[in-house]
Amino acid sequence: MGVVEVQLDGPVATLRLNRPEARNALSIELCRGFTESLESIDEDRTARVVIVKGEGKVFCSGADLSAVSGPGGLEFLPEFERMLESLSRFRLPTIARIHGAALGGGLQLATCCDFRVASTDARLGIPSSRLGIVINFENVQRLVLQVGMPMAKQVLMTGQLFSGEQAERAGLVNRVTAPETLDEEIEELSRSIAAAAPLSVQGAKRAIAAVTDQFLGIDNDPSDEIAGLVAQAYHSKDLQEGLKALAEKRSPDFTGE
Repeated sequence: MGVVEVQLDGPVATLRLNRPEARNALSIELCRGFTESLESIDEDRTARVVIVKGEGKVFCSGADLSAVSGPGGLEFLPEFERMLESLSRFRLPTIARIHGAALGGGLQLATCCDFRVASTDARLGIPSSRLGIVINFENVQRLVLQVGMPMAKQVLMTGQLFSGEQAERAGLVNRVTAPETLDEEIEELSRSIAAAAPLSVQGAKRAIAAVTDQFLGIDNDPSDEIAGLVAQAYHSKDLQEGLKALAEKRSPDFTGE
């Protein structure tokens, strides 16, 4: 078994960090495996939503210190950033299933997902200030956009660890639930997204990303691309199916066409 495993269950793909003996710490091998796994899910074309989870007792304890200390860090950081960028820009909606701990790079990984669901007993934080680490610009941008400047300062400058409930109040996660209902909550959310019209979901994700890029001053005019996505949806079979299902008072059966 590899350090990253992919499981397909109909329209739901699960991407699992598989280093439980190291609390799923991020190594060069894991970062590369994660990026390659995303590519394989994208190429398969059957999944509509991706769940990111950790094997064992924690989601992800952060970077493997043996990988980032000394000269090794020069090789680790590009792979880490490539993984985060691939996840952040991924075509399909993504859900982070957070249990145990999501620390440092682990929380940054979760931040790149579209949705974050945590258990009440989870612990989340970025203790960079307690280690002498400065988080790079792109990851600080994501955090500020997610939780706002005051809370981003609290997260990064104090190194505070948040419980699941505190993380929800801070905006670090979308939902929090008891440990025994975490999988049920994740399944409900993933199935709900998977049942929606794929072109609509993916178009919304791309449009939101385009708005974020403009807010950040990225020199890119997405208007033609978004207009193309709008036109594609209006001419799709799924729109006709959605209208027909509404008239017939039944659930639609979307195909992504």
